[in-house]
Amino acid sequence: LAARQILAKSGNEMVNAARRMQRLDVVGDDVAAKCREHLVRHAASQEQVAGITAEAGRALQQFRQAASSRAVTGEVLSAFVRSGGGEGDLKQAAEALIDAAELGPGKFSALVRDANKPKFRDKVSELYINSLLSNPPTHVVNMVSNSLTAMAQIPEYAVASGIGAARRAAIGNRASESILASEVGARTFGLVQGVKEGAALFARALKTGDADDFVSKVEGDQYKAISGVKGEVIRIPTRLLTAEDQFFKGVARRMELNAQAVRIAQREGLKGEARQARIAELVANPTDDMMARAMDYGRYLTFQRQLGPAGQAVSNFTNNSLTGKIVVPFVRTPINLLKFATERSPAAPLLKEWRADFAAGGERRDLAISKMLIGTGFATVFYQAAQQGLITGAAPTDPKKARLMYADGWQPYSVKVGNRYISYARMDPFSTTLGVAADMATLPDGMSDKQRENMGTMLVTSIMGNLSNKSWLSGVSAATEAVSDPQRYADNWIERTAGSFAVPAGVAGAARQLDPVLREREGVGAALQARVPGISQNLLPRRDVFGEPIQLDSLGPDFVSPFWQSQSKNDPVVAEMLRIHQSVSKVGRQYSQDGERLDYSRQQYDRYQEIAGRLTYNRLLTLVASPGYSAVDDTGKRKLASKAIAGARKTARGLIDDPDYPLPPRGQVEAGEADPWSQFPDANGAPANDPWAAFPDAGGG
Repeated sequence: LAARQILAKSGNEMVNAARRMQRLDVVGDDVAAKCREHLVRHAASQEQVAGITAEAGRALQQFRQAASSRAVTGEVLSAFVRSGGGEGDLKQAAEALIDAAELGPGKFSALVRDANKPKFRDKVSELYINSLLSNPPTHVVNMVSNSLTAMAQIPEYAVASGIGAARRAAIGNRASESILASEVGARTFGLVQGVKEGAALFARALKTGDADDFVSKVEGDQYKAISGVKGEVIRIPTRLLTAEDQFFKGVARRMELNAQAVRIAQREGLKGEARQARIAELVANPTDDMMARAMDYGRYLTFQRQLGPAGQAVSNFTNNSLTGKIVVPFVRTPINLLKFATERSPAAPLLKEWRADFAAGGERRDLAISKMLIGTGFATVFYQAAQQGLITGAAPTDPKKARLMYADGWQPYSVKVGNRYISYARMDPFSTTLGVAADMATLPDGMSDKQRENMGTMLVTSIMGNLSNKSWLSGVSAATEAVSDPQRYADNWIERTAGSFAVPAGVAGAARQLDPVLREREGVGAALQARVPGISQNLLPRRDVFGEPIQLDSLGPDFVSPFWQSQSKNDPVVAEMLRIHQSVSKVGRQYSQDGERLDYSRQQYDRYQEIAGRLTYNRLLTLVASPGYSAVDDTGKRKLASKAIAGARKTARGLIDDPDYPLPPRGQVEAGEADPWSQFPDANGAPANDPWAAFPDAGGG
């Protein structure tokens, strides 16, 4: 009887909250969160009445913990609203509940149960998000990114401390509060000390699947939509992501609490033992303000700060639209990553947050200037390194030139270490600043004189290229291409999306580990097959311009490494073709028969690429190594190279259907071509029986 009385009282409160929400044109997070509070409480009470005591106990206990939190800020309320499906869903539920209240307690209670249940789109979204996050390299990227971000705070605060000291020395007592050198030491100690606290938070989140902070990377916290054991298994990737962020939030909070304790003790004018005792007291029992700043700092270093109105509108749309979630699965983290990178670049004044910090003066201005100086300094170093060829930016705008460079082992957005290119593209948030710096140094090589003069064009080109290269924006760029040019790109987007839904990224990663060769994917079936271990190798390989299969390689084990690497071949043929600006395009997919254009079959086209590519390479090598080649000017060399390429492809077309044709080894003159200059009677060349003799350091044979 008591339980039923509680349920009736809960129902009245639910209706009153719904009516308050219905009357408002603009519903704030506080009102929406209160409405959802009643909704959750009433649903839990119904379960209690039905006899599900354990479930209700856990639900109400969790709710009490959230209600008694010391940091129920606007961000937490927003997250709580999102966990109910968003403001729009809650308002619709409120209106439906008011109507149901007139129909009696049975109908009303049934509707409350349904309103509190996850929708089908929530289940599909949860499955999709966890599929995307299931690849181990994603979690390695998250931990590396958070580690670099935490460590970078020390030099930033050290420089800010120096700026503040210079300011105090210049204007004396009139100087506003600044970052102290002793804070930098306390923050450094906190970086180490916080590992223990972060480990405890990591273990707790891994065990329960819940964070102590309602704000997380997984937007739309309703993602516990799939019930039972299967739901717990599916949510392993998001549980891991939450646990990883909990670890780094623990580290960040300890860094901030230590620094705040030192500052408060300094502000109070304490010295010696009294100062140390006060710092120890504040570290052990931080004030509410200290805790609020520490919580915010933890979100800042894990890229989870609340978005502005525009960003929040995009986030709400994706959380309430399955299509939006597929195209843009993450909003908060990418936007915060971009803001973090922009703060540390010459473009920092474009951010209103940076301008607000600068206008505030004091320690905020010192830190804002420090971020911009250090980020710009690193970008300048990368710019100079890119000019020396030690760092690469985007691929050339000329696709034919890019294909030649790829065939030589070149790799975009990479650091060159010896003869290896190691990608830095996934070292967010710093990769964006570094990539733009490298692009500014290398993009002019592929531009006209007029384009080179327009720095704005180069900057926009670089930023757009960097963004499209980011894995977390690849879905947006793919969807945009599909909409803008559906005939060319729609199939690719459909294949990509279907593959992500049907085969988790972790399974695709295992397939890549077993079969590192890139495969042709024509159709949804092939796209799925390419992601499945054991059967991906049944697909035909992708080939470069010289007919060789394209293979992926990682720094370390492929299954966990997010850092691509490639070996530079220093190939003399590629070097010479690039020097004389001679392109080597891909072979055509069609042939002419009786005046009609027909498509090669997949097997025929693969065989054509292989034979034509090998013959093309061998003939070009023989050509550039011949004694008479050097006597011809660059225009003549381009004509000779074009004839060699055309001749190789003509020969290859006649051999496509000959399964017994022995493909000549790479770098060797094929039978019947002992005198390659015979096809160039006007070149006055001489035979070259050993084409590699002219390149003793090229590693050929």
